[in-house]
Amino acid sequence: MATRKKTADAEDANVTAEVTAEETTEEKTYPFSNLAKNCRALFGVSSCTFAGATAGLDTSGSYSVEYVKGIVDKWCRKGVK
Repeated sequence: MATRKKTADAEDANVTAEVTAEETTEEKTYPFSNLAKNCRALFGVSSCTFAGATAGLDTSGSYSVEYVKGIVDKWCRKGVK
C-alpha cells in the first residue's frame, strides 16, 4: 500500500509540474499602442502597413507579438486587388 501511495503522489507531482509548465508558456501581451509604436522593429513593416493589417483589432486591447505578427504576415500575403 505504501508503494501505491508514493506512486499516486508522484503522479500528482507530475500533473502539477505539467500544469505549471503550461501556465508559464503563456505569451506576454502588450498594449496595442506599444505594438504600433514599435511595428518596424517587431514586424518589419511601416506604420501605414501596420494600421491596415490591424484595422479590425481593438486598439484598447492587449495582444501578444506572435498573434499580431500572424495577422500582419497574413495581411501582407494577400496582395493587391
